[in-house]
Amino acid sequence: MELTETDYTILDAIESGKVEPGTSPRHFVDYCDNSIGGDPQPLIDNGYIDADHYINGLTEKGKQALAEHKRQN
Repeated sequence: MELTETDYTILDAIESGKVEPGTSPRHFVDYCDNSIGGDPQPLIDNGYIDADHYINGLTEKGKQALAEHKRQN
């Protein structure tokens, strides 16, 4: 999966604490749709976001992708 700038904004929202652990995936999707303009479901489905029953944070894959993006920009 090639990540877009919007995807990185979604990952950053989790890392920065704008989306707190324990947030329901439904509320997270609504937040992303309304505030960011993106759909986080592909990030969840592809293993970038730990979202079993609730948003638990970024997976190692998500943390690495975001860190690499920040280094490049």
